[in-house]
Amino acid sequence: MKKTLIFSLLLILLFSCTASPDQQQKVNELIQNASKAFVPDTRVAICDIHSTIDGSTVTLTGYTSTPPLLVVLNDLLENEDYTVVNNVEILPSIALEKKYGVVNLSVITMRAAPSYSSETLTQALLGQPIKIYQKDGWYRIQTPDDYLGWTHRSSIVPMTKSELDDWNAAKKVVVMSTYAFSHEAPTALSARVTDLVAGNRLRFLGKEKGYYKVAYPDHKVAYVSFVDALLEEDWKSTLKQTASSIIETAHSLMGVPYLWGGTSTKSVDCSGFVKTAFFLHGIILPRDASQMAYVGEHLDIKSDFSNLKPGDLLFFGRKATKEKKARVIHVGLYLGNKRFIHAQGHVFVSSFDPADPKYDAYNLHRLLWSTRVLDYIGQPGIQNITTNPYYAVTPQKK
Repeated sequence: MKKTLIFSLLLILLFSCTASPDQQQKVNELIQNASKAFVPDTRVAICDIHSTIDGSTVTLTGYTSTPPLLVVLNDLLENEDYTVVNNVEILPSIALEKKYGVVNLSVITMRAAPSYSSETLTQALLGQPIKIYQKDGWYRIQTPDDYLGWTHRSSIVPMTKSELDDWNAAKKVVVMSTYAFSHEAPTALSARVTDLVAGNRLRFLGKEKGYYKVAYPDHKVAYVSFVDALLEEDWKSTLKQTASSIIETAHSLMGVPYLWGGTSTKSVDCSGFVKTAFFLHGIILPRDASQMAYVGEHLDIKSDFSNLKPGDLLFFGRKATKEKKARVIHVGLYLGNKRFIHAQGHVFVSSFDPADPKYDAYNLHRLLWSTRVLDYIGQPGIQNITTNPYYAVTPQKK
């Protein structure tokens, strides 16, 4: 609490230098400053707080997933001699009976608002555990990389924590093929149940005639060919988190089309491509290029690229000026020998070498820096799927 009070005082000092004489504007700026301090990235935390003033009383409304923010706001407003009425909803919403869930389709789309016409933000894969924060016909969910978005109610199966623990603890099958199908019977001639993409997870029920018998989160039963999948325990036991193995997976996605928000082997955006290549090796990176650019070891790139290693990430965008910091808008995976692989229209290989037929002058011109992530698995922003809290099972009380 002492740290909270000190932080509140610092915000007051900051605010007092920039405050408007208008009462409502002053309160709005105070809320905005505090909100930015506690929720600097709204892609991974929720904050939508508003205020009304009636004499010396400020009423706060809206919602947030960051309760400590409300403690600080109360301190700040009381320091301005206001009485505070706090009607802000703390998320997850208390109206939700089930605050967890699992993705139930091969790939689901997460949007900026609960509408099919809203912007696509990202995607999630079948079998992934999620958290649920709000329901408005659609569900506002958060994925294991902490990214937030709205998805249609048909996309997930809501669960209690106990039900999610049961899913996480269950023996599962992991899809390995870039694209595949499940079937109603253990034969390719039977009717298809759904499509599948690499990284999908289904509950293992048994083996029949060269097929895994599996169950979806909603308990649909289907069959997946041995050719397209592995038992999760076998996948984990043979998992390689090396540059060469990740680069091999990245090359297997050559030609996959670009889609804004895409993070599956069906279609990818630039960061979705990098994220997918690492995820298929059990590594969870931040969702966006501008988030990836600040995890791991920062590397300023030498003119001959001699300080880079295969598997390093490359970042592109607008270079920093005296007035503005650099803006990251693209990411690729370094292959060595001045070559890199990235998604721009589709997944392909480019080069920084003017003598190379794959020379890419455009991206060389906007190259910013590199980061090394493979040496830092387990550190902030570079998670191992085996230790990610979304996949954890809560120990049962005796």
